[in-house]
Order: sequence, then structure tokens, then C-alpha cells
Amino acid sequence: MDNGKSPASSTTTTKSPVYSFVAPSRSVKRPRPVKSCLECRKRKLRCDRGSPCSQCQKAQRACRYAAEGEVVSLSDDGSDVETPERTVKRNRSAVTVLPNSQELVPGQKSGELGYAAVLEEHAVRLERLEHQMLSRTSSVAESSSAPAQRPAAASLTIRGLTVKGGLRSRFFGQMSTRVLVNLFDEAKDFMFSRNKSADIREMFLNIQKIHKALQDEHRKSIAPITVFVDSMTPIQKRMADVLPSRAVCDTLLNIYLSGSETIYRVLHVTSFMRQYNQYWEGKPQPDTFLPQLLSILCVGYRYLGAGKGQYPDREGIHIPTASSLVRTWLDSLRGKQLVEFSTLQTEILQLMAQRMINPQNQESWTHLGLIVRMAMTMGFHRDPSEFGQKIPPFWAEQRRKLWYTILELDVHMSMQCNLPCCIREGDFTCQPPRNLDDADIHPNIDQLPPAKPIDQDTDSRVQVFAASTLSMRFRVVDVINRTDSLQDYQQVLELGNELERVFEDVRYIVPPTHSNDMQEVRRRWMTRVVLDMHCRRPLLALYRPFALSDSDVPQQIMTGYLRSSMVLLSYLDELDPSSPDYHHIWHMHQLVLKQEILQAAFSICYYMKQSIHGSASPASSTLDSVVKSESAEESCTIASESSILLSLPRLKNIVQKVLDTMNKRIREIGTDLRDVVSLTVVFNTSLGGTPEQKRESIKLGLQAILDAGMQAIHANQENIASMPIMPSPVSVQMNPLQPTSGFVTHVQPFLTTPETPNSVPDDLAALWDMEFWNPLLQSGPS
Repeated sequence: MDNGKSPASSTTTTKSPVYSFVAPSRSVKRPRPVKSCLECRKRKLRCDRGSPCSQCQKAQRACRYAAEGEVVSLSDDGSDVETPERTVKRNRSAVTVLPNSQELVPGQKSGELGYAAVLEEHAVRLERLEHQMLSRTSSVAESSSAPAQRPAAASLTIRGLTVKGGLRSRFFGQMSTRVLVNLFDEAKDFMFSRNKSADIREMFLNIQKIHKALQDEHRKSIAPITVFVDSMTPIQKRMADVLPSRAVCDTLLNIYLSGSETIYRVLHVTSFMRQYNQYWEGKPQPDTFLPQLLSILCVGYRYLGAGKGQYPDREGIHIPTASSLVRTWLDSLRGKQLVEFSTLQTEILQLMAQRMINPQNQESWTHLGLIVRMAMTMGFHRDPSEFGQKIPPFWAEQRRKLWYTILELDVHMSMQCNLPCCIREGDFTCQPPRNLDDADIHPNIDQLPPAKPIDQDTDSRVQVFAASTLSMRFRVVDVINRTDSLQDYQQVLELGNELERVFEDVRYIVPPTHSNDMQEVRRRWMTRVVLDMHCRRPLLALYRPFALSDSDVPQQIMTGYLRSSMVLLSYLDELDPSSPDYHHIWHMHQLVLKQEILQAAFSICYYMKQSIHGSASPASSTLDSVVKSESAEESCTIASESSILLSLPRLKNIVQKVLDTMNKRIREIGTDLRDVVSLTVVFNTSLGGTPEQKRESIKLGLQAILDAGMQAIHANQENIASMPIMPSPVSVQMNPLQPTSGFVTHVQPFLTTPETPNSVPDDLAALWDMEFWNPLLQSGPS
């Protein structure tokens, strides 16, 4: 339709980037059917009418064709359908504008049509190039990152590697204290300086002696009783002999069911309790019953916190002996026994019991890999409904519960080790279990009942809700294991937002309640903490390499990481310390979250150090939380000022509370002193002040550790002075906490081996003892 413009003006004002050439006029008797795709018609490109067409494939855009009868008008000057009125208009337009403003007369040569095709091709290529450049520029701008295109998450916040003689090496991820200490140069200089004063060196020496005494005691406590392990008596008889009394078993079993059989569903409680009661009535039970019961008792005894959790009390269980007997029984299985459902249950329970004795994350991760492959060879990764031979509904549901327990363990242990998951998202099709009580189903059931709402409490609710978050947690593990390849923060921010929404769901499903029934309050609190904890861990692991990096990162990461660290350290604030079972819950909290508590405390010290340093500069005094921060110091200051709960005084108090708790744990059960020493020095050097003030604060902190250690080994100052010093068969050539690139081909050895043969112990834990303590005890010039 002619809108009142002249033909020349209509042609001159066209917006098409492709220059058109007018062909001689022809008579058109009927409209031409639409055959090109809408994008090619809009851009006046030659369409090969494919699906998708070649032009849309080159430009990486959606290709769509008009539906039959659809009226479209995509071009700037109207539809491509020829009408007599438009033919007349086009015949009047004898001029087409070229790039050099020359005019082309109607008698255009046919050879010049090839020139038009070349221009069209160049226009498409130019458009595709502009699209790629603009999309890359916009993604960098939206990420609010530094000028570099990839976020600089320094390797010292992600990984470390120790190498012994080029043959023995061990990888340490971001959960390790070794990696975190690298963030505090002043603390490292203080600990590993060769010019320590005599009083500081003496305190380190006494703490090292206490540490050696506690380690010797620990090694004795984790050794199984040889009379049971080496006996020629049948294994079932030996397992029955180490079983405690019925009353003790009842207590430990109940502790296990309430503390572990929540997110890690291994048993059908109703069926196991029936076997348990029949066993004490003298009725024979399957061979797998005693190994499962012993493993359960080991976990329950460690949760109970009786004594030091290792030595056999008068009415207790010796965990190392029980675990060793279960391992011996499992290793004796052959053939079809290896693919039985109960065998897989026992393997998982034995892994949990072994972690109660001496939790070594790398060894647990390796053992879990065997369990994963055992489960996959049994078909647990496929949903039971896929098999031709129908699996009974009861056993199908038990398979789902056990498979999702394995997935939970895989995600958790992989994050602790900073290593990839054994299972990836998409490697399994097994559906999550239903929200049902164990009493709702039994082996003879014909059909599973419908699932209950997620806000209704059941035996499986915690696992069902956690299963709904597994997908994002798998993605978190994938991201933190390829941090070096990230090009921007977009994926990190998106995953962080998804996890933050989960916390809102947890508060909705299990809201805080005020009731006179303390047992109900405690049960709801534990459910809420377990759900929150299993999503708080991946969020902290996701943010940590960036929040504790020297590069500028989005403020959402800085503030979100600090807030989550404070939440994790504040779980117990909801409970009344004067309640009768508070100490038991406190012990479980410290046992389960030991590594996370250390991580959070070190992280808060980093924020304190950066905030105190940033507040000394004039620029930081005018910061506003809305303004984009330009440095790590400013970002940490904004994070600590974003809420009264994150203020510097509260940060100091929460870390001091962690140190007091760790000293209390030393007095009660004699925990490892190395982490406490490192955190004490880091905390007191992060408080600010003069070097003299920091030194005095460190002395007070070390004295508190020394007093707790002497109480743990029932010694005094005179006894400590007469104790021998740990031998030093290796000489430290490098700072043992100095990070490397993380790749074996690029590392330098931490230690050099003396020429004397057999001078280096085979125990890697003892080697780490020497790596840590020897620099602390050095004196004089190098």
C-alpha cells in the first residue's frame, strides 16, 4: 500500500542491510505462496527452505515458517506477496541506492546479480560476528566481574598438594586447614618464623608434646583387640561375643535411628526392629544381621560421646574391634553374596562406622567409589519400573532409598575432598523415594500408597526433600571442580540463587516452633538443621574460592558467603543450654560439622582482617552497600556492615566462641591440636592492633590450648617439661602450607629425603605431624 510517499523516498529510507536489485517488471496474476522462513524474509536473504535453513544455522537463530493461512508482514515495506498494486509501485521505482550513493538504472545486467549474492553473504557473516561480540560483551558486563574475562579464583583458596620424594603425594582441597592458612600471611610468618622469642617457642614445644601424647593415645584407641580379630573362632561367634548388653544396644540403636537414619536411609526400620527383637528372643537371623547391628552400634556410640568414643566402657562397644570384624566378614563373601541387597546395606553401614573411628576423607571417597560401582552392577541406578522382571513394590522402594543414600554420600564426600563425584547427573534414572513412613509399607504389599505432602512429617521426609535438591548440588560439585575454566560468574550466581531459595523452602516446611514439649522442639530443630546443613555446605563450597580470593567478585557472593558461615555457626543458638540433653546434641553438632565449623571460623577471620584493613583507608569510610565495590577489602567491609548480625563485634565473638568450644573438646576427648593452634594464631593476627598487642593475644590463646591439653592427658607443667620431643627424621625445605598449582607436573617437593635409609616413617599422618610442628619449633638464623 502506498502511504503517500514517493517511490524514491520509499526506497531510500529502507532499513534493510542487504542491497536489493530490481528485476524487470512482470505481470502477476495471483499472489505468490510463502515458502521462505520468516527470518530470511525479514532480512531479505536467500532461503534454501530447509528446516532449519542454512541462513538461520549460520546466524544461530531460531528458524520458523509461517503456518498455513497465517498473515505475516515481516519486511520493512510490507509483505513479500506480489499484488498488482505493489507491482506498479515497484515498477515506478527505477533507482536503488548503492553503498557509494551511485544509482542503478532498470536495465541491470544479470552478472551483477552474483555481486548481490556476495553482498548478502558478507552481510550475514558480519551480522553473526556482531551477534557473538555483543553477547560476549553483555555477559561480561552482567557478571560484574573484574576486567579479566574469567574470575581469578586463586589456587591457594582451592587446592594444595604435598609431594614426598616425587613418589608419595596427597591432594588437599578447599576443606583442608592447610589451604586456608595460605590466606593469612602474617599468621604464617609468625608461626614459621625462625626468630621466635624463647617464651613463644617454649609454648609451641609444650603443645607439640601434648599433641604427641594425644596422638599416641589415639593410635592405641583405634587398634582392634587382637584376641577377637586373630581368633580362629567362626566370625559370627566373634561378632556375638563383642556385642554389649540388650540395654546398651537399645540406647545406641535409638541414637542411630534418630541421628543418622534421616537423610541416609539404609534400613527399613520396621523390618529391622522385628529382626532385632527376634534375635534377643533367641531366634536365628540372617548372617547379615549381626554385621549390620555392630555397624549401627558403632555409629550410635560415637554420637553418644561416651568417654572418648573409642575405649570400651564397662557397658559399651569397642568400635575398632567391631568394625574390623565386620570388614573381615564382608571380605569373606563370594559369588552371589556380593550382589545381595543386604550386603550392599552392610557395606554402607560399615563405611559410616569406619568414619567414626578415624575419618579420612580421601579413604572414604575411595571406598565409596567401590560401593557406587557395586550398586550400579546391581542395577540400582536404573528405576525398578524399567526392568522386565517386575520388582515387588516394597523392594523397589527400598532400592530407591538406598540409591539416594549413596548419592548423598557421594555429593558430601566429593565436596569434602574437592574431587569429582563418582556419579554424574544423568548417569541414573532411578526416581526419588516417596514420602512415606516405614510402617506404611511391608514386603507383601501389592501397591505403594500415595506419597504424603512434604510438609507432613514421615520417616522419609528429610531424604525426599534432600533428593529434590540433588540436581543443583551435583552441579555445584561440577562447578567447583572446574573453577579454572569458568568465563564469568553467571553460573555461580544462578546456582547460589537456587540454593538460597531452598533455605526459604526449609523454613516454610519446618518453621521454628515454641512448645512445652521439648522432645518435639528438639526433633523439629534437628530436622530443620539437617535439611539446611546439606544445602548450606554446597553453597559455602561454591562461593568459597571466590569470596576468599584476592580478585573483585560480585557483592552477592561476598555477603552470601559470610551470612551462610554465620548461620552454620549459629545452629545451637536456638536450643536451651540448660536442657538435659543439650550436651549430647552439642557433641553430635561438633562431630558432624567439625570441618564446616573450622572452615567458617577461618573464613570469618578473613573477613575481619580485610574489613579492619579496609576501614583504615579514607575511601572505605564512605562506602555504601549499593555501590559496586572495587577491592576485596571494600567488599568484605560491605558484607560485614550489611546486617547487625554480621557486624565486626559479632564476628569476633563467634570466632572466640568456636575457639572456646574447641578447647572444651580437647579437655573432654583430646581432639587434634593442629587446627586449634592454626585458628588461634590466625584469629589473633586478624584482630588488628600493634605487633605487641597481637603477640600478647596469641600467647593468651596458646596458653588456653596448653591448659586444655594438660587437663586432657592429666599432666602438669613439670610433667610436660620431662616429656621427650618428637623426632624429626626429615628436614623441611619449603613452607609446608605453601600452595602449588595443583598439578603434579608443576609442583616442587615439600620435603627432601635424607640419605639415611628407612629414616622416613610410612605413616603419612606422622609425616604431616612433622611438617606442621618442625617449623614451629625452629629457632635461630637459617
